[in-house]
Amino acid sequence: MKSKIYFTAKQLYLANLINLIILFYLGKNYLKYIENLSGFISYIYVSISFVTHFFLINFIPLFVSLIFLYKIKSILLSKIIFSLLSIFTIIYIQIDVTVFSQFRYHLSPIVFNLVFGKRATDIFYLSTVNIIIFIAFIVGLILLELLIFYISNKLAKKIVTINVKLTAIIIILLLLCSNFLYAWADANRYRPISQIKNIYPIYYPLTFESLLRKFNLIDKDEIEKNTLLSHTYSKSLINYPLKPLQSKNSLKKNILFIVIDSWRLNCMTEEITPNIYQLSKSSQVFQNHKSGSNMTTGGIFSLFYAIPATYYDNFTGLQISPVFFNELKKQGYQLSILSSSTLENPPFNKNVFSGIPNLRLESKGVSPSERDEDIYNEWLKFLKKTSSAESQPFFSFLFFDSAHGFDYPSDYHLKFTPSLQEVNYMALTNDYNPLPLFNRYKNSLNYVDSLIGKVIVELKDKNLLDSTLIIITGDHGQEFNDNKKGYWQHGGNFSDYQIGTPLVIYDHSKTPKIYTHLTLHYDIIPTFMDTVLGVQNDYNEYSVGKNLYDCSERDWFICGYNQKYAIIEKNMIINIYSSGMYDVIDKNLNPIEDREVDFNIVHEAVMENSRFYNISQK
Repeated sequence: MKSKIYFTAKQLYLANLINLIILFYLGKNYLKYIENLSGFISYIYVSISFVTHFFLINFIPLFVSLIFLYKIKSILLSKIIFSLLSIFTIIYIQIDVTVFSQFRYHLSPIVFNLVFGKRATDIFYLSTVNIIIFIAFIVGLILLELLIFYISNKLAKKIVTINVKLTAIIIILLLLCSNFLYAWADANRYRPISQIKNIYPIYYPLTFESLLRKFNLIDKDEIEKNTLLSHTYSKSLINYPLKPLQSKNSLKKNILFIVIDSWRLNCMTEEITPNIYQLSKSSQVFQNHKSGSNMTTGGIFSLFYAIPATYYDNFTGLQISPVFFNELKKQGYQLSILSSSTLENPPFNKNVFSGIPNLRLESKGVSPSERDEDIYNEWLKFLKKTSSAESQPFFSFLFFDSAHGFDYPSDYHLKFTPSLQEVNYMALTNDYNPLPLFNRYKNSLNYVDSLIGKVIVELKDKNLLDSTLIIITGDHGQEFNDNKKGYWQHGGNFSDYQIGTPLVIYDHSKTPKIYTHLTLHYDIIPTFMDTVLGVQNDYNEYSVGKNLYDCSERDWFICGYNQKYAIIEKNMIINIYSSGMYDVIDKNLNPIEDREVDFNIVHEAVMENSRFYNISQK
């Protein structure tokens, strides 16, 4: 019996090697999507990672079948399990290659539901010919596996011994080599290697940037060089905008964006923000406005690109500037980007503001309130320079951070009490009383409002208010355990509390009005590209937004960023994780059955997330 088991194990091993050749043949299709390999080390990495990754995937059928062989000692069962798992693995890779070529998505639970779930034929129509081909493919695989067993049986009789240990040692060494190379490339922003993570299916290479930094193995100059080099890939990877922008009849109005970090949706009131509230009486007020994310990363990205932050990583690696800023520069706008928090973390200097010359990366001050005052003072200097150049309009961006840090000057008069003396984030449990923390938050907003009030006064004093569009909003919302699920602040879920934020637009040419229809960060830039900058292109050629004043209903929108995003519908939220796993909850964060999901909408979202990639060229 032992000799039969040994012979069967040898046969399975040889059959597995033949299957590996098939996987290599299918897997080479992924290599078409690698962008601009450069340097000997990149070719070495791709070769090693390709071999080891598909070897590991192919090893699963062998590993499972050998367990059955040695534990249950059933030769027939082990062969059946090996064959079924091998066929499944080949089918999996073939379908994944097909899906990836169309959408740049790998197979995951959410994609499986699209392809095989309820009403899947409404989304992916399969003709009779397609079905016949698929059935023929499966039948062919079954026959192929029978042939492979026949060949492996013949080989097993001829080959006396197989050096499995040597193969294992080689694979382990190659795995260590590829993972260390990837970890180095990831830390040094070396895209020719780091891009592979998104290209291979179920690929999770090792990273340890903090360890490399500890041993001083990261070269900042090399990072800068690699970031610049990666910019050359953009033409082949990204198709943004879909068509070159054409503009005429620009109004040449000044544009001022004021963004308050973590501005809660119901905190634009006469008591909390009196100066903004007073301005709102002469403005367009959007009471049902949502950010493109629940965090600063995606909130600012969605605001200025007007596309989902699921594109964040690629746009950052390639340093692609928003078309909005490209158009401002083309039309001769004077630019002032002033952020209280650093523009290097998140790295907005590598995406949103990558095209801004002489970008100011940091502000002076040890606290958010000090830095907020600093950007106000810097803006005054900018305004003094620009107000004399009447023929040249300006664009200003003021990003206030005090509310995010629950901060205000030590001598600031507190309007809301009781207010916490200091914030203990460790104490924020489900039973924590939010009132003192909420009051501290409102006091910090009140302080930011006082600075914004001074901005408005300066514009009035220089007779610039009527010629300046003022957009005041938040990058995202702020939660104080409103849903009683233990969520505080932001970044934890996609409820209205964390993604809802006020939007006030002062436009002297428009009659003041309150709007209650759903508007998004995606809508702001297209509206002004059209009405102010005179861009003639259709909105969908550079954004996913529509005109802010278009009151037509939306059935859904994408919110979040590449690591975790959600499809927000009227009555449900579909959370999609980087692993591809998903869950479905209502607007109060209570789970609901996924059978209620309309996968036609999910399909539309998948298409939206791939629209600005050059898929057709591959």
